[in-house]
Amino acid sequence: MIKVKKEQLNYFFQKIVDFLPSEIDLSEDSYWLIGSDNWTDFSKDVPADVGSLTDDWHFLSQLINEKRQVASADLDRLSSILRAISQEINPI
Repeated sequence: MIKVKKEQLNYFFQKIVDFLPSEIDLSEDSYWLIGSDNWTDFSKDVPADVGSLTDDWHFLSQLINEKRQVASADLDRLSSILRAISQEINPI
């Protein structure tokens, strides 16, 4: 089990953001999205939906002008964007 502290997340995010170039072009839009109820179940094949980085970025961008409040789904949206950035910088 891991105990995640907000201060540590802030530190990690700042270090990672400082590492990145000032702009990154994401070449792909669609990605596989696995629901939380199946994310850690390795005993079976799990269904996947298709997510959109464009949609994720659009929803996250609404936070900038405070057009809406933060929702827990924003963590998923941000993680998808971060994953795509990681793939762009260091494809695996």
